Amino acid sequence: MPSNADDVAHLLRRSGFHAPAARVAQLAQLDWPAAVEAVLDTTANPADDMPAAWDTIAATGTEISAQFTGLTQWWLNRCATTPTPIVERMVHFWHGHFVVAFSKIYNVPALVSLHRLYRSAGLGKLAPITQAMAIEPAMLSYLDNNTNVKGAPNLNFARELLELFLLGVDNYTEADVLAAARAWTGHSFTTTDRSRYVFNASRHDVDPKTFFGKTANWNGPDIVTEVLTNATSRPIVARYFATKLWQFFAHQQPAAATIDKVAADFLAADLEIKAALRSIFLHPDFVSPTVKQGLVRSPIDWVVACLAATGLPAEVAHPEYTLASMGQQPFNPPNVSGWRHNGYWVNTSAYNGRSLFAAGCGAQLQTRGYWSDLASLSAADAVARAEATFGVTFSATTRAGLSSWFSTQKVSSGNASLRTNFITLVMLSPEMQVS
Repeated sequence: MPSNADDVAHLLRRSGFHAPAARVAQLAQLDWPAAVEAVLDTTANPADDMPAAWDTIAATGTEISAQFTGLTQWWLNRCATTPTPIVERMVHFWHGHFVVAFSKIYNVPALVSLHRLYRSAGLGKLAPITQAMAIEPAMLSYLDNNTNVKGAPNLNFARELLELFLLGVDNYTEADVLAAARAWTGHSFTTTDRSRYVFNASRHDVDPKTFFGKTANWNGPDIVTEVLTNATSRPIVARYFATKLWQFFAHQQPAAATIDKVAADFLAADLEIKAALRSIFLHPDFVSPTVKQGLVRSPIDWVVACLAATGLPAEVAHPEYTLASMGQQPFNPPNVSGWRHNGYWVNTSAYNGRSLFAAGCGAQLQTRGYWSDLASLSAADAVARAEATFGVTFSATTRAGLSSWFSTQKVSSGNASLRTNFITLVMLSPEMQVS
């Protein structure tokens, strides 16, 4: 049975960033489970073609800044153009969950390595990506594990591993944090380039440690294994991730029964992320009015949607100039808890950043002849084109407002700024601010 086109557009915006009309029409021919499998299919994922120069520590601050800008533009372009947007959507999730901030580590090669991990392992099982993340120099640097040594444990990484990364609050004891920190002593990175992991055995605490009530000579990776396999903690992990994934892909306030179902499916699939996403997208709540209307696009999501709709590359649109003012600079979360969601993005300061970006895009698109025939269209046809191009369905109020503005501007401006301003208004429309 064919799928509802509105549901398909919703699925595409949530599993990726944009709902092109042609893709909506294609997937709407499938039944819903097949449409979900189509967005989860990553066989066409392009090769990771980041420049080799980003694997080398830059010598000066200017060079490091150029590397960081290049990485930001490269990723936003990939998000906007990839045939498998679910991969980049998960990269977005992971770098707001297993958090590292450029402003602290100031190391692009280490960021690149972590970014590649999120892309290659982001839809797989939780254990491998967590174990790999835990020995990434970017993470060890960000949470100070290079100073975590026998006799003077630094608890930063161990605490966040248990609280923010795997279990949530109140699901471990302070004794568990200390034992985990001692287990992670000696796990660090080379001092020459800070982007290669090294285990310093002489700095590792080999004495017995009691973690989750078990006394043993725990090493760092053993802690991750115990959390993810322990009969008590494993269901907590499943529910914690089911909630976070639902909030990222669906809605901020899931029903308890909904999370029960997603967590059960996640556990049954040995904590495979793709299985959890499948459970989310197939859940009846996912296409409910509450979920469809309940998620504000983050600045990254919105910028990518604009780039994808217009074809404007990041090196021309320069979103790196305004994303920070919108409140979400890629690779630079504000703290270890990552970015907040939804209502956090609805404020005058963040919206001013969106306005600046939209106006800049409108000007660049006019210069490039985008929608050069716009002035020949009727107001109704211009609004319909905007809906099809940007993958949204305007409300009656928005449609009437855009139509009225278009008709008036078309006469009063002599068409001089019609395209620039119309594109800007469409990008700033209420429907473009939600996914």
